[in-house]
Amino acid sequence: MDLFSLEFIIFVASCFILYYLVFLINKAFKKRIIPQWTVLLAGSLFFYGFTNWIFLAYLGGSTLLSYLFAILCQYRFRKRDNESRYVDSHAKRKKYENLLCALAIIINVGVLAALKYFNFFVDSINSLFHLSLNTYRFIVPLGISFYTFSLIAYNVDCCKRVTKAEINPAKFLLFVSYFPKVLQGPISSYDKLKEDGLFNQHNFVNNDYLKALFRISIGLVKKLVIANVVGLYVNKAYANLQTMFGFNLILISIFYAIQLYCDFSGFMDISIGVSNLFGIKLEENFDVPYISSSIQEFWRRWHITLGNWLKKYIYIPLGGNRVPIWRWIINTLIVWLVSGIWHGANWTFVVWGLFHGVLLVINGLPKQMQKTKGISKEKKKPNLVLKALFVAITFILVDIGWIFFRADNIKDAARFGYHMIKVWHTSAYSPFLDASLVNYNWLLIVSSLILVVLIAFKVFSTYKTKIIDKIKYPACINYLGKYVFTIVFFSLAIFMLFYTKSINGGGSSFIYFDF
Repeated sequence: MDLFSLEFIIFVASCFILYYLVFLINKAFKKRIIPQWTVLLAGSLFFYGFTNWIFLAYLGGSTLLSYLFAILCQYRFRKRDNESRYVDSHAKRKKYENLLCALAIIINVGVLAALKYFNFFVDSINSLFHLSLNTYRFIVPLGISFYTFSLIAYNVDCCKRVTKAEINPAKFLLFVSYFPKVLQGPISSYDKLKEDGLFNQHNFVNNDYLKALFRISIGLVKKLVIANVVGLYVNKAYANLQTMFGFNLILISIFYAIQLYCDFSGFMDISIGVSNLFGIKLEENFDVPYISSSIQEFWRRWHITLGNWLKKYIYIPLGGNRVPIWRWIINTLIVWLVSGIWHGANWTFVVWGLFHGVLLVINGLPKQMQKTKGISKEKKKPNLVLKALFVAITFILVDIGWIFFRADNIKDAARFGYHMIKVWHTSAYSPFLDASLVNYNWLLIVSSLILVVLIAFKVFSTYKTKIIDKIKYPACINYLGKYVFTIVFFSLAIFMLFYTKSINGGGSSFIYFDF
């Protein structure tokens, strides 16, 4: 279901009305006749199966597997008197639980690998050994990488007794399929989403709907007004790499960094806003990553829930940084190899992942060496000039990585990098002079202005307390500001959607839908 279609608007509106209608029914009868969350479950299953009902079969199969294995893991060894069939030995119990957890992970990862990576591995083998093994056209469910990671986390947490296995299969199915997060995350844990109100009763009058709509409007302008517009220039550039050089490609690389951020964080804004309409909080996934002064800081700010998942379920179990330096280096590279492969079945993602792994090793190596020698140094805060320099260097390194992330193959990525450094060479082609994009040049100016406005919003929210203290009637101004900008952003996004469609501007699919 397209998030920018009339069908999606009707779908969300219907879920919204039914959700709070159930609350009123329960209130009228003074007891919970129908749990509110059942409306979200029905809506989520309809939403996920709308494009292709086979997606539901994959999702349901993986969910049922994790559900059953978690229950077997936790309830098989509950101690009962005079029943010898229950194993009392802690060692035997843990061995059994670890086996169940491993089986659940192997099966879920196996399904993901078969659907998403089988053809990639076959093509690689064919190319390497000059074979002609057959490939197959699999139906790959949307968001399979995201919900598979959620299921792995759930099974591990249940095995470790961090999370209590959910007995109600319908509740567990809602956790996996909850429609604001199923396609692109965030990758939330079961306990976290439950704590944030997934199964609670929510009163219509207690929600801040202006805040939710304001958040949705920000996501819409990020995607439709910024990401989609700059994406047109990026696509044209990558289609004409052979005749582009120097500053044109430098600018395009920056455009793609903006496109990717606005595309992904825009979806997160929409998801968080839609979820807030139902009184349910979702985790933040971005925290202004492009102002990071190191690669480590960047990955604490970009795709936060994925970074936390990789740290908790791969990096720490491998030993983290509490191991010899050589093992720490291997651990870091393994984590980022997994991250690269998770993002897509292409060698470009493998290189991108290892590229960041190497950067993180270089960045963290001095600290690890000091730790090994027992040296402890206070970290001094750099002055503003030095910090600005670190921010610029970090952005350049991240931007280089995005070249591999965007390129169709290693050859194109290498050509992009090689042509980009040839600043003395005149480009025979420029997307900014392309006749097919002439109708978008003025939109590019609008996109730039909106980007400046969004940056100003972030600066305001960062220093909100200091600024509001100097303003009369701050609550009123804050409310009116959100109200006005929500209307303006919605109007601008709707106009941009219809305008680009009228001049054949292409689809509005999100980049991370491919992952």
